[in-house]
Amino acid sequence: MEDFNNGRAVHGFVIKTGYDSGVAVLNALIDVYGKCKCTKDALVIFEMMDEKDIFSWNSIISVHEQGGDHDCTLRLFDRMLGGGVLPDLVTITAVLPACSNLAALMHGREIHGYMIRSSLGKDGYREDVLVSNALMDMYAKCGSMRNAYLVFDTMRTKDVASWNIMIMGYGMHGYGNEALDMFLRMCEAQLNPDEVTFVGVLSACNHAGLLRQGREFLTQMETKYGVIPTIEHYTCVIDMVGRAGKLKEAYELVRTMPIEANPVVWRALLAACRLHGDADLAETAAQRVIELEPGHCGSYVLMSNIYGVAGRYEEVSEVRHTMRQQNVKKTPGCSWIELKDGVHTFITGDRVHPDAGLIYDELNSLTARLQEHGYVPHF
Repeated sequence: MEDFNNGRAVHGFVIKTGYDSGVAVLNALIDVYGKCKCTKDALVIFEMMDEKDIFSWNSIISVHEQGGDHDCTLRLFDRMLGGGVLPDLVTITAVLPACSNLAALMHGREIHGYMIRSSLGKDGYREDVLVSNALMDMYAKCGSMRNAYLVFDTMRTKDVASWNIMIMGYGMHGYGNEALDMFLRMCEAQLNPDEVTFVGVLSACNHAGLLRQGREFLTQMETKYGVIPTIEHYTCVIDMVGRAGKLKEAYELVRTMPIEANPVVWRALLAACRLHGDADLAETAAQRVIELEPGHCGSYVLMSNIYGVAGRYEEVSEVRHTMRQQNVKKTPGCSWIELKDGVHTFITGDRVHPDAGLIYDELNSLTARLQEHGYVPHF
């Protein structure tokens, strides 16, 4: 029910009655606070526990992963191993998504190695489709498609999600033909593609520039495969057509598709206008985005860049003035890299990293070299 108030009331009752020393009760409380999105409260209970079992660790790790704190998920997993607690399949399925989201390939490989060496390997984790899918998804999102395929190839049972992960992975990294080949193999295996499958297929066509195939798949989705196109599918095709420079066709698809365009669709068209320098159509797209989502910074930034490239500096000033009036702030960029001693996160303008001085010296040197080759920074 995700009922925080009643959960806290029950917690108070547990303390009054003296049941707060029971491991099972505390594990349940961790789960309650986690599902109520109170990660800090869940962690407080976990840290005060005198005795922790595998369920305690699984609960707190799952709480942080579901809350999006992937760094802490991996730190807790390391603490669990350091404390001599052996993870089970539940632990693995909670930790692997953290590796996926952080692109922490080395951590993911270590977990895979543990799975092979431990009793999980003896019990045949390949029989567990959910675990194998999580492992495959980790490799795919970390860019190691060879390892993803090795996991896929050794799976004794594959479901639709297994095929979708491979199709999405190939498409994400620009292997359009491989993604389409995987789709054909899926159909030959007599598995019916679903909405997610076609998001992967159309994304693959988009990233690989397979314009003709992308158009055909959108047309055939309902007639041949019985899958009704959703806004995500139309967005993929609009982005694909726009990237190819066919802005009029993209705009016409936005206007005529049977679903009302959302801000994501208009932003895809706006990004295509920026790519090909069409300021007039960009104004139309930007106006629609701002009407639908006035607080989102992306459309303002794109329009400012378009005006800047076109030399329309008065409009650039107007966009920035509008942002200040609407109290719209540009979301700082964030990136990370995995090295031997862990995952390092970087935010735009952040100087808290211990090696910040060396990092910025190298960035300044790199920027200077880029500018020598004609690079102009955008707003």
